[in-house]
Amino acid sequence: MNRFFSGGRLFAFLAAVILLVVLAGVSLRSRLTEMSWPEKFTIDITSFVGRVFYSPVFQAETFFSRLKDLETLYAENAQLQNAASEDLLLRVQLNQLEQENAQLKTMLQYKGTVPQFDLIPGEMTGRSPLSWNSEIVLSVGQKAGVGSSMPVLDQYGDLVGKVQSVAGYSSAAELLTSTETSDGVSASILSGGAPVFGVISGSSTHQGLLLMQFISQLAVSIHPGDLVVTSGLSTIYPKGIPIGRVVSFISDGTSITRSALIKPLANMNQLNYVFVLAPKPGQVQP
Repeated sequence: MNRFFSGGRLFAFLAAVILLVVLAGVSLRSRLTEMSWPEKFTIDITSFVGRVFYSPVFQAETFFSRLKDLETLYAENAQLQNAASEDLLLRVQLNQLEQENAQLKTMLQYKGTVPQFDLIPGEMTGRSPLSWNSEIVLSVGQKAGVGSSMPVLDQYGDLVGKVQSVAGYSSAAELLTSTETSDGVSASILSGGAPVFGVISGSSTHQGLLLMQFISQLAVSIHPGDLVVTSGLSTIYPKGIPIGRVVSFISDGTSITRSALIKPLANMNQLNYVFVLAPKPGQVQP
């Protein structure tokens, strides 16, 4: 053994081992960095097939995924629209209820201030566009104590008109603004002096306004803005019911009388709840 590794033999053995290690490293490195042509062909084919099939599949998958997201978005949008519509409807209903509640409170307060009047509360249930300024239908009739020619007031106690015809559970009322009636309302203008009397009817030339006729030319104390009320010289209307305010005066073409345009205090375009006034004995002229 000692004889085998002695001298030049040991050196030759070590040189052979070193050479073997170097060759093994070079071979291993070559295998890691270089591929054979079959391996190269296989990788090229795989890459080509991937480009041909993977890209369309990926795009199709992306399209259907986005389509599904779009459908989900549409569904969520529809749900939000329904929720918004329901919320808007609830807000409108709440607003209507609040307005009705305010009107009923106003009616209750007014009724408490005029215990001398027998007031029948009702609701406007009908109004034709063809007779908008002439007539309304009420929800109360004979069963509630309503009778023909009874005065009709709004929730504040301002004069609206009078009952024209009555059924068992409803009635029709003629408005002050009607120009189709031959009857007028005996009224007076309240000013600093004595009351000034006249007769009120609907104006045929100024829609929505009233015309007060037969005002004495000697009444010089009245002015635009003065309050007009029922005079009490009537078999229908008790004295002192507010009607409107003077807008302007119009000459009759005579030196004896003149007329006045009156704006009603009652909002004839927004009537909802009303009172029918059932006069008690002594409240109207027999």
